[in-house]
Amino acid sequence: MLFGSFPVTIDEKFRLKIPAKFRRELPEAVYVTSDDGSCAHIYPMPVWERFAQKFLEPPRMDPAKQKYQEITSYYGLVTEMDPQGRVLIPHPLREDAELAGEVMVFGRQDHLVVWNNERIRKRLKESPLTNEDRERLAQLGF
Repeated sequence: MLFGSFPVTIDEKFRLKIPAKFRRELPEAVYVTSDDGSCAHIYPMPVWERFAQKFLEPPRMDPAKQKYQEITSYYGLVTEMDPQGRVLIPHPLREDAELAGEVMVFGRQDHLVVWNNERIRKRLKESPLTNEDRERLAQLGF
């Protein structure tokens, strides 16, 4: 399981070095994508492939499914970690999510999320956990 966060740098060739703690949990092949262009999601290929099977389930032509698949394909790239544990961030995603230089990598149990430092700080400050959020989490058993 992937937990915690680490500051990392995206190099001049737009490669993200996966923190060693996370690298031990990931296979070489990963799928880098986003569902809205605000941040990158890095899925181990087996996790993404299980998820992507849902696109094949009826109704296959559902507009929301098609839209989601278009977005994740637009931003998506199947890639492999190099021997130094780096993965390439796709061009459209790095531009829209402003992923360059210093970024934050978060573990989300079965995948990683990569945020521009300024964006994630702003998001956390502007949208703190509310009492309603806490109540909903309690209903969900957290």
